[in-house]
Amino acid sequence: MEQIKLNKNIEVLLSTPLKILLKIYMLGETTVTQLVKESDGMSATTITKYVKQLEEMGLIEVEVAKTNVGTEKKIIKVSKKGLEVIDYIMKLNKLLE
Repeated sequence: MEQIKLNKNIEVLLSTPLKILLKIYMLGETTVTQLVKESDGMSATTITKYVKQLEEMGLIEVEVAKTNVGTEKKIIKVSKKGLEVIDYIMKLNKLLE
């Protein structure tokens, strides 16, 4: 898990979907359940909505995997395009220090 230290200025500017993108990046591969646990009180419904938006924008990839008990779970990870966006966020973070 890679930690990113955001300054208060960038925290104010970032939208919720971009904060979720950063959280996915920090977690590596994750699931909606894990994102809910790691978020500041966001519901699974809210996280799912933003995950869908991020996927539609091409910023994340969602793969369906089988669990040990035969059910499906969605594995979420940042796409190449998403990594480029994160790079810009980090540049902005540094600029606003």
